[in-house]
Amino acid sequence: MKAEKNDYSRMKRKVFYQLIIMIAVSSIAVLFLYNFLRGKIGVWTITLFSFLPGMDYDKAYTMYEAIFRNHWGEFMLLAMMVIFLILFHFSLTWFGKYFDSINKGINALLSSEHKLISMPKEMRFVEKNLQTVQSTLEQQRAEAELAEQKRDELILYLAHDLKTPLTSVIGYLSILDENKGMNREQREKCIRVGLDKAMRLEKLINEFFEITRFRQSEITLSKTNIDLHYMLIQLVDEFTPQLQASHVEVEILMAEDVQIRGDANYLARAFQNVLKNAVAYSDRGSVITISVYYQKENAIINVSNTGDTILPEQQAHIFEKFYRADEARQGNTGGAGLGLAIAKNIIVLHGGTIAVESQERKTTFTITLPDAKIQL
Repeated sequence: MKAEKNDYSRMKRKVFYQLIIMIAVSSIAVLFLYNFLRGKIGVWTITLFSFLPGMDYDKAYTMYEAIFRNHWGEFMLLAMMVIFLILFHFSLTWFGKYFDSINKGINALLSSEHKLISMPKEMRFVEKNLQTVQSTLEQQRAEAELAEQKRDELILYLAHDLKTPLTSVIGYLSILDENKGMNREQREKCIRVGLDKAMRLEKLINEFFEITRFRQSEITLSKTNIDLHYMLIQLVDEFTPQLQASHVEVEILMAEDVQIRGDANYLARAFQNVLKNAVAYSDRGSVITISVYYQKENAIINVSNTGDTILPEQQAHIFEKFYRADEARQGNTGGAGLGLAIAKNIIVLHGGTIAVESQERKTTFTITLPDAKIQL
């Protein structure tokens, strides 16, 4: 604010000095004209009048006094006004360059090309403001382009992820329809696979609707006191079939007296998505570690697994919708790239944070939740 005030004062000072100069020049010009008119111009005027018919020198001098000398004040004021207006006209022309520079700055804002906004020193505060607006507009343009790009990607993901199981369902139903005499074993196999694909399609559609609801912030949390240790044990028990199929174990390291406040259903969904990701990308025969500790009324939950290292550029996008760090393995995991995005939205709705760190084949998701306490 101080810098802007100084720049504005510089402009006012320059205009004020210019006004003083115009008045001074006008006054000097009028004084010069006054002396000049009373000198040679006065003699030339009297001589000119004396050439008129019936006019001698005395009569010419009397006429000169009646017309000019008796009205010197009026003539000098008129002359001063004319000279001042002429100088003021040139001053307005000079001052117009400020409006030209502002107009160029506005055109630079409207232009899609990045053009440097530059103005005279007196307009530096306007230059800074326009540059700030330019930077904001460019950021908004970039965000709009990114949003449009993500929208196109969303359409592609929807088309791809929904089409694959739908094609399978149609294919198996067509087989059943075209082969009326198919034996019972083959028919049951087609029905079983078709049903599995249909359930996969329903799961994807539910995930799409769920991430949309979270992004629109239409979720109302029903917060209660939650025994975090008990919740995690239940969660691990529910994952027993997946853990056995992947030959992975889970170890919980925490005190049994940590309690958090939140929506139990949504938090269970968030932990489930994080653990599901850890199971899907863990090495066979490895151990997933869930460690929890209490710090300044916050519960810190770390979920660590051993597997392929997530690259830094992948870590920066891993919580985005439809992002898949490993496209090759996605078909095995069966996800749509929404699990971690949903988990993040749930954690954020609870006022918490979630982050990932991956190096040397060890990946750790760290969840921080407020409103935690030690049970007494």
